[in-house]
Amino acid sequence: MVYTVSTLSSSIRLSDYLTEQRARLDKAVIENASKKHADMGLALGAQTGASTSFRSEYSQLESQLDTNRQLVTRLDVMNTALDNIHESNADFRSDLIALKSNSNNLKTASNLAYTELDKLTNALNTNVSGVYVFGGINTGTAPVNDFKSLPGGPEVQIEQAFQTFFGHSIDDPATESIPAKGDPAGKDWETFLDSAGFKDIFGADWTTHWSSATNEKMTSTIENGVTTTGSGSANEKAFGELAEGLSIVAVFGKLNLNTEAEKFITDRAVNSLNSGVDKTIVIEAQNGAIKTNVERTNSDIIAKKDVLNMRINDLENIDENRAAVELSLAQTQLEATYAITAKIKDLNIMKYL
Repeated sequence: MVYTVSTLSSSIRLSDYLTEQRARLDKAVIENASKKHADMGLALGAQTGASTSFRSEYSQLESQLDTNRQLVTRLDVMNTALDNIHESNADFRSDLIALKSNSNNLKTASNLAYTELDKLTNALNTNVSGVYVFGGINTGTAPVNDFKSLPGGPEVQIEQAFQTFFGHSIDDPATESIPAKGDPAGKDWETFLDSAGFKDIFGADWTTHWSSATNEKMTSTIENGVTTTGSGSANEKAFGELAEGLSIVAVFGKLNLNTEAEKFITDRAVNSLNSGVDKTIVIEAQNGAIKTNVERTNSDIIAKKDVLNMRINDLENIDENRAAVELSLAQTQLEATYAITAKIKDLNIMKYL
């Protein structure tokens, strides 16, 4: 029997085999490194759609969680600002009550009130990464004007309201003789502080003189079909009442007043601060409840992500031990193929003659 040998045909067969072994090694390297199937479509077949669906849902949950965490940060910052507002104004109210029994101490309180107004403004202008959390839906601009801003700032409006009502400026000597209340002509502190010209500065005209915030607040979607309030508003009545109490002391406390007027102005300021502080605490509690709800939702989202991750891994992950064995075998087989190829290259037809 005669055997024929062709180095060309042997080389071609080995070349094809070598290509297969390289592909096998490449697949083993990828799977060993990633711990996942190198070709998902080939490995999963009909289940590829399920894997894609799980990954899409996982990505959406991850995006929602990031958004919710940003919301929690804003709510945290709001809570801190609200806590500072109510604590600071409660302390000032206590100081004002303590100073009430001492003559001329309203002038001292006036200086403190200006400081408290600055602190109130700064707190309501709090921002997180450029988002002003008390701006309502107008979150790109600091919502509250400086008390002494010109022209037409809150202090200017208060002084103009005083002059319109009494017919003279606040620093006129006649100011000292203004009675606390009971003037037959109605030219007293009680009537003035209850007048629309003064009250509207802290109420109806608040958005004209004090705030550029909107009453409408941001709405944030925290999960599919569920929304919640995502910002605060500097237009809350609480802040107007705090501003009123502080402004009364700041602007009028520095004037030369009779004793009864000083006591009346102090009492009126304390009443406004009492109401404002109480309302601020309510806002803080509501904000805290929103934050708790978002954090609870985040916990649910994390649980859903964990379940999806397990399902994705069940479909896509490979057995790590099998992957290591497969890599070793592929390397060994490829090395053997290279060795055989090298021997074939040394073949000479003269050896078969």
